[in-house]
Amino acid sequence: MLEELSLHILDIGMNSLAAGATVLSIEVLESARRNWLIIRVRDNGRGMDAATLRRVLEQRRSSTKSKRRKGIGLGLALLRQTAEMCGGRFHIRSAPGQGTTVVASMRLNHVDRPPLGNLDDTVLALCAANPDVEIRLRYRTDSTTFQFSSKEREHHEPRTTQTSQREGTAAGCVA
Repeated sequence: MLEELSLHILDIGMNSLAAGATVLSIEVLESARRNWLIIRVRDNGRGMDAATLRRVLEQRRSSTKSKRRKGIGLGLALLRQTAEMCGGRFHIRSAPGQGTTVVASMRLNHVDRPPLGNLDDTVLALCAANPDVEIRLRYRTDSTTFQFSSKEREHHEPRTTQTSQREGTAAGCVA
């Protein structure tokens, strides 16, 4: 298990970039009222066939660094383990040429749930890794919605429906 959920998001995002994605969408729903944390990462990259998906999800901690370098590492298997351990679910949908969508849900108040971590740094790292890719973030709580697009600054500033803790994300992401 990674120490912060934002590191899982970064891992998935870097795999999306490696798969040729031109748009990467990250959605985080944090609802104290419903006691859920839901993370959805969607891309329009190359996608994976059924055999590759099975192989990725069956990976265990015993995988070596050399095996991880050959393709997708332990990230998805570890996120699945984290979601299930924290009373949630994990789902992945992917097809060649169709991109990939990863959804992990977990109980917000579960004692073993890792902290969300720093989404700002995660988004900035993804923007820096490939400035030509559109990185989108939508972060919602019970009372706040924040939306960001790395291409949005070309037209206008990010939108916040109410005061948000995530206002710093847009600064400096697009040159």
